[in-house]
Amino acid sequence: MLIRYIPRATSPGQRLRRLARSVLYLPTQVRLLLNPVYPWLNAGAVRYLRAHLAPHMRGLEFGGGRSTIYFSRLMGSLVTVEHDEKWRRKVAALMQRFGTGNVTLAFLPPDADAPALPRPRTWDIIGKTPRRPEFAAYFDHVLGYPDGHFDLVLVDGRARVECALNAMDKIKPGGFLVLDNSEWEKYDPISRAMADWPRQDFENGVWRTTIFRKPPHDGQAARP
Repeated sequence: MLIRYIPRATSPGQRLRRLARSVLYLPTQVRLLLNPVYPWLNAGAVRYLRAHLAPHMRGLEFGGGRSTIYFSRLMGSLVTVEHDEKWRRKVAALMQRFGTGNVTLAFLPPDADAPALPRPRTWDIIGKTPRRPEFAAYFDHVLGYPDGHFDLVLVDGRARVECALNAMDKIKPGGFLVLDNSEWEKYDPISRAMADWPRQDFENGVWRTTIFRKPPHDGQAARP
């Protein structure tokens, strides 16, 4: 069971829910305090990825931060896509602070110019059109890479449905797509598009992180 955020808690029941949410969030706050690069994901998802990622792997993340440093230490290379200039500077400062040299930081603000690249057929199959077309350069950035290029794609920024749909073909068989805050109904098109991808949900009572694993070409089940 997840306790959703209530911005204006006025009734006793709402205040109690906010208190319960704060208590459930305490372990996350402790992890973030103890480790300045611990990613803002469910702890179960972090443990799973730490057990499955390797130095030869390549990753891409939509939305950087602590995760940029953390996952760059587990993989050979990482592409971080950012849309906000202030946050881009924060990520760049983190990279400098921790001496991160294997990250490519791509800054693509709203309405940025970008080449028109063909999007995957999955868009048509689920009847999806861009909800935030001003972020086209941002969510289309992954289309510039070859199919099967990445072992990991982390979706934790803007236009998450568009980012995930574009990333599907770019992930290797057996690779991972990580969707944070997957409990929100607006991200349901991602689950529909990846209905044949095995998934694991990680919850802490406050929010959910889902890891989808791309099926291998040979149809054999991937190692859990």
